[in-house]
Amino acid sequence: MRTRALSEVPLRELRPLLQEEADHWGDELLWDYADVSSAVASGLERRALIGSVFQDGARIIAYCYYMLDGGRAIVGSVYAAASFRGRGLEEELLDRVLADAQRHPGNERVECQTLFSTASGADGRFVRAGFQSRARHYLLRSLAEPIEVPASTLQLRPLRREDLPLAAGVIHRSHIGSLDAALNMTYATPALCRGFVETLVLRAGCGRFDPEASFVAEGNRGPVGVLLASYLSRDNGHICQVSVAPEEQSRGAGTLLLASALQAFRKQGLRTASLSVTLDNQHAYRLYQRLGFRLRKEFAAHAWVRPPARIELPA
Repeated sequence: MRTRALSEVPLRELRPLLQEEADHWGDELLWDYADVSSAVASGLERRALIGSVFQDGARIIAYCYYMLDGGRAIVGSVYAAASFRGRGLEEELLDRVLADAQRHPGNERVECQTLFSTASGADGRFVRAGFQSRARHYLLRSLAEPIEVPASTLQLRPLRREDLPLAAGVIHRSHIGSLDAALNMTYATPALCRGFVETLVLRAGCGRFDPEASFVAEGNRGPVGVLLASYLSRDNGHICQVSVAPEEQSRGAGTLLLASALQAFRKQGLRTASLSVTLDNQHAYRLYQRLGFRLRKEFAAHAWVRPPARIELPA
């Protein structure tokens, strides 16, 4: 068994592991991972991914990588074939990848969310490398039972392509000073939020965009909330983002948006709905529990910045 740089691995050698990974996340997360696997394959061919693999004979049995994005590195999959898990292989690859990302010239920040990780000891590796970390949960809800949409003075309408700037504005304002914004640079500026929204809606950044379950909530003075939804698989709808303007929070807008999306999923014949949440966001977590979401997988969000800069997490 030996390690190799990911850049040295021909795509044909990695494809069997990518297919196994796609099958794994389809079973565990109800996520059709084919588009992500295709993006990884494309990134490998373009030499846009930096990472390492473990090879057993002629077979690639584990891999980990990161990609560069505007001065930050984003760590992707930490994955090992089923018969090789529990041996510390993923953790060893992760150590290599984190050290390389932190050394990379011009890279001032490293982020990772370990949803797509088979490494049981991953979180400890991030702590050792100086990252700030917070637990997150991937939640799932059956759509077998009807969903009651609450009465509201807010008006709900489908989110249209021309709504992307206003959606980005609501998302940015809702995250100012938040824990998620401290750990994920996506929420740091209106421009980054705009790029995030366009990735979700126009480029299938988190499954295929679902226009029938994506909404804008409007009050007397204009938009106060947005929800972006997607299909993660043929049967599973996903809440990619739900955000409510600060002045409208705790007044029912979030419940209205979520219940409406769940109802739309059900009308489309989907069987389940999923979303992710930071565990410390107890207000949101309690809302999701009231709406029937339950834990499917524990993972974590991790972020590091080059000293002397520091990540300041809100209390």
